[in-house]
Amino acid sequence: MLEFLPHFIQNAIQNVNIHRLYELRLRAERPIKINYDGQYVYLGKNGVVARREQALKITYAELEDCIFAASGYSVYSVSEQMKECFLTTQKGVRLGLAGTLVREKEKIVALRSVTSLCIRIPHPVLHCADLVYDACEKDQLRSCILLSAPGYGKTTVLRELARLIGENYPQKNILIADERGEISCFDVNDADVLKYANKKDAFSFGLRSLRPDVIITDELQENDYAAVKQAIDAGLTVIASAHYGGEIADFPYKFFQRYILFDNQKIGQAAGIYDKNGQNLL
Repeated sequence: MLEFLPHFIQNAIQNVNIHRLYELRLRAERPIKINYDGQYVYLGKNGVVARREQALKITYAELEDCIFAASGYSVYSVSEQMKECFLTTQKGVRLGLAGTLVREKEKIVALRSVTSLCIRIPHPVLHCADLVYDACEKDQLRSCILLSAPGYGKTTVLRELARLIGENYPQKNILIADERGEISCFDVNDADVLKYANKKDAFSFGLRSLRPDVIITDELQENDYAAVKQAIDAGLTVIASAHYGGEIADFPYKFFQRYILFDNQKIGQAAGIYDKNGQNLL
């Protein structure tokens, strides 16, 4: 899964528990950090180290090699992704990219001189969605949205919800609108998958061509909610996630049947599951 990394980083990772490794932060000529069990620590030659000066470092050239390998040795094939400052490998590992955006007439045409990578490592976590599934989908399918700040396990729970719904509702057609290629990187049963399309196009193409009963998608942005509402109004079930750190009462989009607010202290755990009237069902 992490074969695109330089060998010295791969060797160091072998000294940590990969199931507890959520993220790597690679910044050119800076100490390498990892998110390990929800805490940022440094990565040394033999695994986790406490001191900055003990950490491994990566060069600009090694960063470029990472991107080249992660792209399948064809940067051109992922150029559209890179314009949006990300790249997803064939195995579902997402690289966030920081560097210099090149514009022509107000249009972003390329990302150059990458200086850092934020590498998110996906994990299949069986049963992580049991609580959400039981409260929202077990007796009937309901449109719901998972809400939290970045990095609290929304995508992992979405992936498991896709598997559970496919397993328990075999007569339903599931479409995964997987804009960044992360939801479908592990087994999601018999779902149809549209990768790397924006939400508007994925919902439109899916509704016209694939006849879904359920659409599952990740990281809604403000301009995505119109397409979501249109699908719900058309009788579909939409299960989605979004970055949100406020109170449920203040969430502006009120057309879901369930709102799941994640615990900001425990990755992947719901702090509250609310109905459309704002009542906490937990």
